[in-house]
Amino acid sequence: TPIFEEWSRTIQNKKNIKICIPGCGRGHDVIYLSREGFDVYAFDFSKEAISYLKKKNNKHKLNTSIYCMDFFDIDKKYNLFFDYILEYTFYCAINPKYRMNYVSKCYDLLSNNGKLISIMLPLSQADNKIGPPFLVSKKELIKKFENKFTILKMEKSNLSIPKRRDIELYVE
Repeated sequence: TPIFEEWSRTIQNKKNIKICIPGCGRGHDVIYLSREGFDVYAFDFSKEAISYLKKKNNKHKLNTSIYCMDFFDIDKKYNLFFDYILEYTFYCAINPKYRMNYVSKCYDLLSNNGKLISIMLPLSQADNKIGPPFLVSKKELIKKFENKFTILKMEKSNLSIPKRRDIELYVE
């Protein structure tokens, strides 16, 4: 993801930086960030996606931590463990009535100086369908996150892939 590639270039010492990627899918960002030297922990409940990612991880001889499990079931031993959580297309898949559970889980997992780096979408749905993906709004993000997080940035990015350029926000 171009936004995460650019973000990763801002981190100097990648070796000891622990990143959690919830709903990692087939793991394109997981592989990229692992190859860049980050300590990546990938989570997805799809057995097929995790199997694919493990094969890709082995092919590249990476030491990524890959788990086939629900993000919400991550053991409490990982509380205050991660320096970053990278979010892309996971929040929008969560039924809106359960999104505060996600906010709380992220808060619990992040270290005291940890950050949630996210690309939130979709800001609009042309065909007005019911999700997933479920609609995301700037107002909702502020309301859900402001009690546990300090919002440092919330803006559209010129690095968004073309088909998502007007329907996503980069949020730190």
